[in-house]
Amino acid sequence: MGTELLAPLDLAFWHLESDAHPMHLGALAVFAPTPGTAPERILHVLATRAAAVPRLRMRVRDVLLPVGGKAWTADKDFDVRRHISHVVVDDGDFMAQAGRLAGELMERPLGRGLPPWRMYLIGGPAGGPFAVLVKLHHALADGMRAVAIGAGIFDEIAAVAGARTTARGRPAVPPRSWPP
Repeated sequence: MGTELLAPLDLAFWHLESDAHPMHLGALAVFAPTPGTAPERILHVLATRAAAVPRLRMRVRDVLLPVGGKAWTADKDFDVRRHISHVVVDDGDFMAQAGRLAGELMERPLGRGLPPWRMYLIGGPAGGPFAVLVKLHHALADGMRAVAIGAGIFDEIAAVAGARTTARGRPAVPPRSWPP
């Protein structure tokens, strides 16, 4: 995927964003893992799946023309580990704590110099449920694009959690060893 101008609506989302009005959307998915599911394995799957989505390796850059325009361009220094974090909540009501943490994480704006997305693995007590928060800038994904990105990431997570198994090809850009 080379350089492509942002569509008019996506450009509007990009320009409308401010610290007081972040223009991103998110999804929180909660999983019940099978015994022995290690957070490192989940992080590796998240990194591998995210790196395989071409649009997630793109960042927004300025263009000369049209004035005020922006373009998607490949991030030459893309490192999926800059976009994925592991956060552990205290023992207690995991769902309440994960929901509260997801709200706090969604309040934070996305950086402008990197591809505009973040993922957080939210863990609780060992062997207990875990959650994945995906945060995408509205210029990157809305509607069916968000569904496609989510499907490209979450189908494999269910297999890691023990819900089902899937067979997938190799990612386009495999992640480096985890953790960073």
